[in-house]
Amino acid sequence: MSGTVSTKHPDYLDRVDEWALMRDCARGETAVKTAGERYLPMPSGFRVQEDGGAKMFEAYQTRAQFSEILAPTIRGMIGVIHRTEAQIDMPPAMQGLWERATADGLPLEALHRRITGELLLTGRYGLLADAASEGSDLPWLAGYTTEALINWSPSRDFFVLDESGLSRDGFSWKQHKAYRVLRLDEGRYSVEKYDGEEQEGQAVQPTARGGAGLTNIPLVIMGPQDLSVSPQEPPLIGVARAALAMYRLDADYRHQLYMSGQETLVIINGDAPAAVGAGVVISLTASREDHAPDAKYVGPSGTGIAAHRQAILDERDNAASAGARLFDSEKRSAESGDALRIRYAAQTATLTSVALTSAQGLEKALRHIAVMIGADPNQVVVKPNLSFVDAGMTPEQAEALMRVWQGGGISYETYYENLQRGEIASAERTAQEEFALIGIDSSEGEIK
Repeated sequence: MSGTVSTKHPDYLDRVDEWALMRDCARGETAVKTAGERYLPMPSGFRVQEDGGAKMFEAYQTRAQFSEILAPTIRGMIGVIHRTEAQIDMPPAMQGLWERATADGLPLEALHRRITGELLLTGRYGLLADAASEGSDLPWLAGYTTEALINWSPSRDFFVLDESGLSRDGFSWKQHKAYRVLRLDEGRYSVEKYDGEEQEGQAVQPTARGGAGLTNIPLVIMGPQDLSVSPQEPPLIGVARAALAMYRLDADYRHQLYMSGQETLVIINGDAPAAVGAGVVISLTASREDHAPDAKYVGPSGTGIAAHRQAILDERDNAASAGARLFDSEKRSAESGDALRIRYAAQTATLTSVALTSAQGLEKALRHIAVMIGADPNQVVVKPNLSFVDAGMTPEQAEALMRVWQGGGISYETYYENLQRGEIASAERTAQEEFALIGIDSSEGEIK
């Protein structure tokens, strides 16, 4: 077999720079400036200095301001998508996942928000249904960022997961290389673990409750549009690119402002004074008898300052078009209801796609757990919130809907689903659970 366990898929290598760009822009100004010339090229005039322009570039970079727009956009989109929690139905044996969905104790709703955030940031996330080798009451979900999904087969019978990270040795920490290889050999799921490039023990074939072998790799890979294994372009990369363009323009803009305010004293036909500044009297003596001495300040005209300012404003519009406009509050105060929904209709395509994909991926991963514990996977249903603006139902609308149900115009399931969409009924309870609380027999549709 050619290559090593750390070999990366060609499609991974094609996207890795995009993921680094997205993460740096999300982390903000410190991360972007730490990258140095990767995001801010050094002006060619700086390089002729004795130190190669290091000090001038440091001042040039320090004056520049990076626009923190990507991270707030992602946080805002997560808030909009999870404005109301997704409705998740699971078999009784899986209810423990609500409070502990991951090995480190992350609740299911928090895991769902993490999935959404990763899909918006890098456009890719993986969920693996896993369990302790000795067996446990309930498996859990292990999340993998796009950088950890390093190799795969389009037929989904082979995956390599990078589990490298810091490991503690007493009071100190060191970087540790580790990998997990998932295979489907002769219709059976097997797992291999590697410490660096060396395999740890033999391959393990996980089984479902009762000892039955697993016939599918319980790994779900999600993208911003579907559950494709191939990485896709991050949905908000336009916002990140616009933020970097503004950063470069801002560096030039502030450099010009600085230079235009730093006028230089020029002495003509005279000797340079020992000092300049307020309170210093300059008396010039002609260096030549036939030429009168003169002194004046000269500085850049700053003719490009206005053009740079306009270019920065243009890039702000580009960032808004790429996704940040969703949270533009300029018109929000004067809009509500249908007007707000219409204005957002063309701007929520990314939100809808990510909300659907994250829900589909979570549903598929939970169904893998259902298979592992011997439950019915079809009982797992995840319905995402697709109402990204206020969709609250008025009391009058709720009363009218009840009359339609009581009149036999709709089923009680349809009635309850409308109450959930109208944010009156809880998304976390089924119709039977809700009606039981208020004394309604759902099988008869009558009040007790």
